[in-house]
Amino acid sequence: MVNMVLHHFIYRHPLVFLQIGGWAIYIIIDVFVHHRVGYFLYSQSIAYGVAAFILTSCVAILSQKNKSTNLIFKSLYFIFLVYIASVIWHKVYVVIHYQMDESLSVKVSQIFKQSLLEWTHTGYMPLFIFFAWGGLYVGAKWYITHFTQQSKLDRALLDTRQAQLLTLRYQLNPHFLFNVLNSIDVSVLNNDKETAHNMIKHLSSFLRSTLEEGESDKVTLETEFKLTRNFISIEQLRFGDALDLQMDLSDDCRYALIPTMLLQPLVENAIKYAWSQKETGYVTIFASKQGNSINVTIRNNKAADEAKLGTGTGLKNTRERLRLIYGTDASITILEFDNNFEVAVKIPLEEQL
Repeated sequence: MVNMVLHHFIYRHPLVFLQIGGWAIYIIIDVFVHHRVGYFLYSQSIAYGVAAFILTSCVAILSQKNKSTNLIFKSLYFIFLVYIASVIWHKVYVVIHYQMDESLSVKVSQIFKQSLLEWTHTGYMPLFIFFAWGGLYVGAKWYITHFTQQSKLDRALLDTRQAQLLTLRYQLNPHFLFNVLNSIDVSVLNNDKETAHNMIKHLSSFLRSTLEEGESDKVTLETEFKLTRNFISIEQLRFGDALDLQMDLSDDCRYALIPTMLLQPLVENAIKYAWSQKETGYVTIFASKQGNSINVTIRNNKAADEAKLGTGTGLKNTRERLRLIYGTDASITILEFDNNFEVAVKIPLEEQL
């Protein structure tokens, strides 16, 4: 519990942690150095170390309260604060370290009797220490701010991509559902109760599977082929013997991961262009592993009876999904022959653990 609270605090306030840790290390080093030369009054090292922590914390707070958008003014203001802090720290250092036989009140009164020129004199050590701190502070603040902005940008981009993927996924189903419901309606009107019943049963199974797997961004190829088989069963009821559909999944890629419902729009397109009223159409789907990639090929014949024009939504959406998920590591290749049409999907190999 304590570790979780500490981790949360460091994550929310990294500069505070760096401030505490940095000056704590300074005190430890100062104690160690003085110990090497026989100086054992550790309280002095702790006192001016704590003073440095308080002064630099004040510099950080005051600089953050400066809301000016003028970079030159902000820089000069920060340098001025660091210089004033180094001057004050030098006086604290003098009071603690020098003239140890005198009382604290005497040493403080001597400092206040100094002229303005003597007050502004700090020596090299305080200037070096405080301006080194200033450089580290500015660098750490820039890095943390940049990292935070980049994280927010990445999160926003990821949320946008997920929203786009969901939108694309939801665009895949309506056209198919309308066709199936229309086919069920035709079967009912023709009093073909058995076909209507089987179609509803397969549709129910298909929808249940899509709902069960729909929450997952990726599923195994075995699961995706199962979803595709449910879809094909419905299409075979719609078109009967006019379609010959074959599926082949290589054993070495059964547990390879693939985006959910990636194949359905491609198979639907293949069936659409293969179906003919004059001859039996065929669609074959096969997947294999090749090196560090998974290749899924969907091949169909060209229907001879008529030219069929489509909107291209299925291919366009599938290509866009792959781009969002894999970038340039995935591809869709379309090959057209005299009598056949082929779509080859290539995605990086990613196996289920």
